[in-house]
Amino acid sequence: MEENYDLETYDRFLGEFKEVGNHWDKIEKRTATLFQVLIDGDLKELVFVLKHYPKYVQIVCDHFRYLYNYSEQDADIYAASKLLYMSEGYHPKQFVRNLVRKLKKIDEYDISRLKAFLDEIVINQKNIHPIILGFYKVEIKKNMINNNYHKLQMKVIEKNLDKLLVDSDFDFTASDRDANLDIPYMD
Repeated sequence: MEENYDLETYDRFLGEFKEVGNHWDKIEKRTATLFQVLIDGDLKELVFVLKHYPKYVQIVCDHFRYLYNYSEQDADIYAASKLLYMSEGYHPKQFVRNLVRKLKKIDEYDISRLKAFLDEIVINQKNIHPIILGFYKVEIKKNMINNNYHKLQMKVIEKNLDKLLVDSDFDFTASDRDANLDIPYMD
Protein backbone atom coordinates (compact mmCIF):
# COMPACT_ATOMS: atom_id res chain seq x y z
CA MET A 1 0.00 0.00 0.00
CA GLU A 2 1.29 3.42 -0.96
CA GLU A 3 2.01 5.68 1.98
CA ASN A 4 0.61 9.18 1.74
CA TYR A 5 2.57 11.95 3.40
CA ASP A 6 2.28 15.70 3.03
CA LEU A 7 4.95 16.71 0.53
CA GLU A 8 5.02 20.29 1.78
CA THR A 9 6.36 19.04 5.11
CA TYR A 10 9.63 18.12 3.41
CA ASP A 11 10.03 21.13 1.10
CA ARG A 12 11.40 23.38 3.82
CA PHE A 13 14.13 20.86 4.68
CA LEU A 14 15.31 20.27 1.14
CA GLY A 15 17.81 23.00 0.51
CA GLU A 16 20.03 23.78 -2.40
CA PHE A 17 21.45 20.80 -4.28
CA LYS A 18 24.86 21.01 -5.94
CA GLU A 19 25.73 18.60 -8.75
CA VAL A 20 29.45 18.60 -7.96
CA GLY A 21 31.45 18.20 -4.81
CA ASN A 22 31.85 15.68 -2.04
CA HIS A 23 28.85 14.05 -0.41
CA TRP A 24 28.52 16.59 2.41
CA ASP A 25 29.17 19.52 0.07
CA LYS A 26 26.29 18.69 -2.28
CA ILE A 27 23.51 19.27 0.24
CA GLU A 28 22.79 21.61 3.10
CA LYS A 29 23.05 20.48 6.70
CA ARG A 30 19.28 20.49 7.24
CA THR A 31 18.83 18.27 4.17
CA ALA A 32 21.42 15.82 5.48
CA THR A 33 19.66 15.80 8.85
CA LEU A 34 16.30 15.14 7.20
CA PHE A 35 17.70 12.17 5.31
CA GLN A 36 19.40 10.83 8.43
CA VAL A 37 16.07 10.90 10.27
CA LEU A 38 14.25 9.25 7.35
CA ILE A 39 16.94 6.58 6.96
CA ASP A 40 16.71 5.83 10.66
CA GLY A 41 12.97 5.15 10.32
CA ASP A 42 11.17 2.34 8.53
CA LEU A 43 12.08 3.84 5.11
CA LYS A 44 8.48 4.40 3.95
CA GLU A 45 8.77 8.18 4.29
CA LEU A 46 12.21 8.15 2.69
CA VAL A 47 10.87 6.33 -0.36
CA PHE A 48 7.97 8.80 -0.56
CA VAL A 49 10.36 11.78 -0.53
CA LEU A 50 12.72 10.22 -3.08
CA LYS A 51 9.81 9.40 -5.38
CA HIS A 52 9.10 13.13 -5.58
CA TYR A 53 12.73 14.28 -5.38
CA PRO A 54 14.71 11.64 -7.30
CA LYS A 55 17.79 13.87 -7.58
CA TYR A 56 18.57 12.94 -3.96
CA VAL A 57 18.69 9.16 -4.51
CA GLN A 58 22.46 8.98 -4.94
CA ILE A 59 22.97 11.29 -1.97
CA VAL A 60 20.81 8.99 0.16
CA CYS A 61 22.79 5.94 -0.98
CA ASP A 62 25.98 7.75 0.00
CA HIS A 63 24.38 8.79 3.29
CA PHE A 64 23.64 5.14 4.09
CA ARG A 65 27.41 4.64 4.35
CA TYR A 66 27.24 6.51 7.64
CA LEU A 67 24.14 4.78 9.00
CA TYR A 68 24.14 4.15 12.73
CA ASN A 69 20.48 3.11 13.13
CA TYR A 70 19.98 4.96 16.39
CA SER A 71 16.30 4.10 16.61
CA GLU A 72 16.87 0.40 16.01
CA GLN A 73 13.66 0.47 14.00
CA ASP A 74 13.42 -2.28 11.40
CA ALA A 75 13.08 -1.22 7.80
CA ASP A 76 9.91 -2.16 5.99
CA ILE A 77 10.89 -4.88 3.54
CA TYR A 78 8.78 -3.38 0.73
CA ALA A 79 10.09 0.15 1.26
CA ALA A 80 13.65 -1.19 1.31
CA SER A 81 12.91 -2.99 -1.96
CA LYS A 82 11.53 0.19 -3.53
CA LEU A 83 14.66 2.04 -2.44
CA LEU A 84 16.84 -0.60 -4.09
CA TYR A 85 14.81 -0.38 -7.30
CA MET A 86 15.00 3.43 -7.25
CA SER A 87 18.76 3.31 -6.85
CA GLU A 88 19.50 0.68 -9.53
CA GLY A 89 22.91 1.36 -11.00
CA TYR A 90 24.15 2.86 -7.78
CA HIS A 91 24.59 0.15 -5.19
CA PRO A 92 27.85 0.63 -3.32
CA LYS A 93 28.35 -2.30 -0.99
CA GLN A 94 28.21 -0.26 2.18
CA PHE A 95 24.82 1.12 1.17
CA VAL A 96 23.45 -2.37 0.53
CA ARG A 97 25.05 -3.84 3.66
CA ASN A 98 23.62 -1.10 5.87
CA LEU A 99 20.23 -1.36 4.20
CA VAL A 100 19.93 -5.09 4.89
CA ARG A 101 21.15 -4.50 8.45
CA LYS A 102 17.99 -2.46 8.95
CA LEU A 103 15.74 -5.34 7.87
CA LYS A 104 13.87 -7.51 10.34
CA LYS A 105 16.15 -10.03 12.07
CA ILE A 106 15.00 -13.64 11.80
CA ASP A 107 17.83 -15.45 13.56
CA GLU A 108 15.76 -16.06 16.70
CA TYR A 109 12.57 -17.11 14.92
CA ASP A 110 11.17 -20.46 15.93
CA ILE A 111 10.12 -22.87 13.19
CA SER A 112 6.53 -21.63 12.96
CA ARG A 113 7.54 -17.95 12.69
CA LEU A 114 10.25 -18.85 10.21
CA LYS A 115 7.78 -20.79 8.04
CA ALA A 116 5.20 -17.97 8.21
CA PHE A 117 7.85 -15.41 7.27
CA LEU A 118 9.08 -17.53 4.38
CA ASP A 119 5.52 -18.09 3.16
CA GLU A 120 4.95 -14.33 3.16
CA ILE A 121 8.05 -13.51 1.14
CA VAL A 122 7.41 -16.34 -1.32
CA ILE A 123 3.88 -15.04 -1.95
CA ASN A 124 5.07 -11.44 -2.29
CA GLN A 125 8.43 -12.01 -3.95
CA LYS A 126 7.46 -10.01 -7.05
CA ASN A 127 7.38 -6.93 -4.79
CA ILE A 128 10.70 -7.67 -3.10
CA HIS A 129 14.05 -6.75 -4.63
CA PRO A 130 16.28 -9.72 -5.58
CA ILE A 131 19.04 -8.53 -3.24
CA ILE A 132 16.64 -8.71 -0.30
CA LEU A 133 15.32 -12.09 -1.42
CA GLY A 134 18.88 -13.38 -1.64
CA PHE A 135 19.71 -11.95 1.76
CA TYR A 136 16.73 -13.61 3.42
CA LYS A 137 17.36 -16.91 1.66
CA VAL A 138 20.81 -16.98 3.26
CA GLU A 139 19.40 -15.85 6.64
CA ILE A 140 16.74 -18.59 6.59
CA LYS A 141 19.41 -21.19 5.85
CA LYS A 142 21.50 -19.85 8.74
CA ASN A 143 18.47 -20.07 11.03
CA MET A 144 17.96 -23.70 10.04
CA ILE A 145 21.62 -24.55 10.65
CA ASN A 146 21.71 -22.81 14.04
CA ASN A 147 18.52 -24.37 15.42
CA ASN A 148 17.69 -27.92 16.28
CA TYR A 149 14.67 -28.47 14.05
CA HIS A 150 13.26 -31.87 13.23
CA LYS A 151 14.25 -33.19 9.80
CA LEU A 152 10.66 -33.10 8.59
CA GLN A 153 10.30 -29.47 9.65
CA MET A 154 13.49 -28.65 7.78
CA LYS A 155 12.19 -30.42 4.65
CA VAL A 156 9.07 -28.22 4.66
CA ILE A 157 11.21 -25.08 4.96
CA GLU A 158 13.61 -26.30 2.25
CA LYS A 159 10.70 -27.04 -0.09
CA ASN A 160 9.33 -23.53 0.41
CA LEU A 161 12.81 -22.06 0.14
CA ASP A 162 13.08 -23.60 -3.33
CA LYS A 163 10.02 -21.53 -4.32
CA LEU A 164 11.97 -18.38 -3.56
CA LEU A 165 13.27 -17.34 -6.95
CA VAL A 166 16.49 -15.49 -6.34
CA ASP A 167 18.41 -14.16 -9.30
CA SER A 168 20.75 -12.00 -7.27
CA ASP A 169 24.24 -13.04 -6.40
CA PHE A 170 25.11 -9.78 -4.71
CA ASP A 171 28.41 -10.20 -2.89
CA PHE A 172 28.10 -8.82 0.63
CA THR A 173 31.75 -9.39 1.53
CA ALA A 174 33.61 -6.37 2.76
CA SER A 175 36.49 -6.19 0.31
CA ASP A 176 35.40 -2.94 -1.34
CA ARG A 177 36.68 0.53 -0.55
CA ASP A 178 34.02 0.95 2.14
CA ALA A 179 35.02 -2.16 4.10
CA ASN A 180 36.58 -0.07 6.85
CA LEU A 181 33.19 1.58 7.44
CA ASP A 182 31.57 -1.64 8.69
CA ILE A 183 30.19 -1.01 12.13
CA PRO A 184 30.50 -4.25 14.10
CA TYR A 185 28.21 -3.25 16.98
CA MET A 186 25.28 -3.07 14.57
CA ASP A 187 25.18 -6.81 13.94
